[in-house]
Amino acid sequence: MKKFITTSPLQPKGRLEKGIYQAADNQKLLYEKPTGFPVIPMIHGYAEPGEQIEVLVILSDYENAEYNLTLLEEELKALCEEKQIRYTLKTLNIPYDNTLDTQLLLFQKLIDCTADHDTLYACITYGTKPMPMVITMGLNYAHRMHQNVSIDCIVYGARDFNTNTMQIYDITSLLYMDEIVRLMAEQKTPDPAEKIKKMLAWKDDQNDSGI
Repeated sequence: MKKFITTSPLQPKGRLEKGIYQAADNQKLLYEKPTGFPVIPMIHGYAEPGEQIEVLVILSDYENAEYNLTLLEEELKALCEEKQIRYTLKTLNIPYDNTLDTQLLLFQKLIDCTADHDTLYACITYGTKPMPMVITMGLNYAHRMHQNVSIDCIVYGARDFNTNTMQIYDITSLLYMDEIVRLMAEQKTPDPAEKIKKMLAWKDDQNDSGI
């Protein structure tokens, strides 16, 4: 099943940035409607009509997060009705703090929600600073411990205060780069830094050529 992981924002009521996110490096993330949630363009780009998906929302025990969840639910319902996508929404409830116990609880809840043959997507825009690390750990666990699990897209949404525009970035390659570094270290690959530089240069060449 396609599963989309996101976090309900902690911004106060009226402070959640909303606009049209420009797809910086992945045309599947093009979405011409204003939104406050980068997960919405990702669902729009990757979920197919008639498909059943699951949306996993990390929800801190905090009034702002609970309010913003209602806004996310409104946008999600409208998008899925428009694209004829069937969905379920599940909240991963955690305390509102940055303690290690809370991060471990979140990791446990994430891995409990993954299974064989899942296709995973994640938005790491919102939440506390440790959350992207924990989400990445959960994705890595699912990929390594379950059968036939793929991680298709990880996004990050940001506002450019120089141009007053909003961008959505596909940062999936960073997850796979971490995996490559780990494998090189385990295999004691000669001159790993040079090989990684060549891989990065190759990726830049593909982007420049439009591939």
